[in-house]
Amino acid sequence: MALIAAFSADREVQEAVERVAAPRHHVVATVSWRRLLYLIRERPITAVVLDDAILYRGGGVGSAVRELRTRFPSVSCVVVARPLSDPHALVRLGRARVENLVLVPQDALDAGLRREIGRATRHGTLALVTRALSPYLPGRETMVLQAAMEAGRCGWNAECLASEVGLTRPHLSVRLKDAGLPSVGQLLVWARLLHAGRWLEDPGRSAESVSRQLDYSSGAAFRRALRNYTDATPTEVIRGGGVFHVLDRFLAACTIERNPGADRSAA
Repeated sequence: MALIAAFSADREVQEAVERVAAPRHHVVATVSWRRLLYLIRERPITAVVLDDAILYRGGGVGSAVRELRTRFPSVSCVVVARPLSDPHALVRLGRARVENLVLVPQDALDAGLRREIGRATRHGTLALVTRALSPYLPGRETMVLQAAMEAGRCGWNAECLASEVGLTRPHLSVRLKDAGLPSVGQLLVWARLLHAGRWLEDPGRSAESVSRQLDYSSGAAFRRALRNYTDATPTEVIRGGGVFHVLDRFLAACTIERNPGADRSAA
């Protein structure tokens, strides 16, 4: 499950994003650029769908995409391209080889959005962690890990996670321990910190905004959890490789058998 932001004044585009995203993902729509930047900074946005019609009126798709890619490189961008779009802007974007940017023709809206939203979610933190650990976990525990990553992003507690996978909290903790993973409560903390490791690398975010995205009571509470679990400050996490720094610490806290460097190769 992911949160997709749609930046468009066109109800057809908004409805297409909602139609394609349902039922797995949630969508939030806005027609304000300032509001869009706020949502990305304060909410766990995975991908942004940009309607170039509204961008053309506001200064151009090129400058908009460059701003997003500079401030929030972890967020994928999908541009809905219309026949009347500025062709020079699209050419400049193509030559710039902006990463995580895909152009979707309006006449192939549903198919293009379905493909690119799926691609965006496959490159998120959840997918990265799954690739790193799934070779060493039974299928059921891999599913629990994925549910924990969603729970950490969405603010679920341990009881909600256990209910989601159909077990009681004590039974789930036993299964996790047998698989070499931390207890339910600790796993949820790690899940939140893994998301934090990815977001902290974005220049447009701060430790305070990341703490709010993850529903910590304060920036101090977030820093304390990060220090207790990773022995690092937000700045040290960024310097150490962001999400990979947290993933290294998480794997060190587990007792699963794994090949050296498997977490790195999973990227």
